[in-house]
Amino acid sequence: MNKNTISRLLVASIVTFTLLIANRAMAQATPAGSVTSLTGDVRIERAGTTVPATPAMALNVGDRVVTGASSRATITLTDNSKLEVDESTSMVIDQQMVGANSRNTKLSLFSGLVRSFVSYTSSPTPNFEVHTPNAVASARGTEYDTSTETQPPSSMSEEDRQKYKDCRRFTQVSVYDGTVEVTNTTNPGGGSVQVPPGHKTMVVCGLAPFPPSELAAAAAAAAVGGSTTGLFLGSAIVVGGTVGGLAAGGVFSGGNGHKTTKSPNQ
Repeated sequence: MNKNTISRLLVASIVTFTLLIANRAMAQATPAGSVTSLTGDVRIERAGTTVPATPAMALNVGDRVVTGASSRATITLTDNSKLEVDESTSMVIDQQMVGANSRNTKLSLFSGLVRSFVSYTSSPTPNFEVHTPNAVASARGTEYDTSTETQPPSSMSEEDRQKYKDCRRFTQVSVYDGTVEVTNTTNPGGGSVQVPPGHKTMVVCGLAPFPPSELAAAAAAAAVGGSTTGLFLGSAIVVGGTVGGLAAGGVFSGGNGHKTTKSPNQ
């Protein structure tokens, strides 16, 4: 057998092996949902490859969704829950399982903001969690924002901004419908707080979550069925979906835009 024949056989073997691995990976992929709509530069990172997102694009568990400046995406999960991913956000869909006896969703939010609309239109009751580097927000209702950043948000008083100026992780959860349980994952012994509709909490570094405080009047009105979007990073209030934050440059719902059947949780 000459060298050319050996080379051809080697190349053929490599190609066959590569296709086998790719097909196996595709067969093992777990569907997570699809891109319902998008604006601007939205990318999907999957298995070491980055591709532009497109409307109706299928998403798998393990996919990372990355939005650029002035870019947003809406994702519909396989259980009909919806995610509104704001600009400059990086998020991974870690788990999306829908079975006869369980529904489990887990998201990892590394930066930016995601609004969760948790579907309660079918059984069983979902176990829906948004994780950040220092917190987890567990669904006990239907609509809430989770945001995380590395600098003190502008919503903090100047006194608190100075107090926590050396901290490099801030997570805020703002609740519009239902109740959300928030825990500091780096300090589970610090306990958790139950955040009711129309309220928010902050998790700073390794500290226990702050006691829930009321949202501003405009956001609180949205929490009980108005048409106001919620808090953006830094807690800028967005009134009527037209000012800054979630709605700037795009159309994000807030209020009843994606309202789902209410439940006593999330």
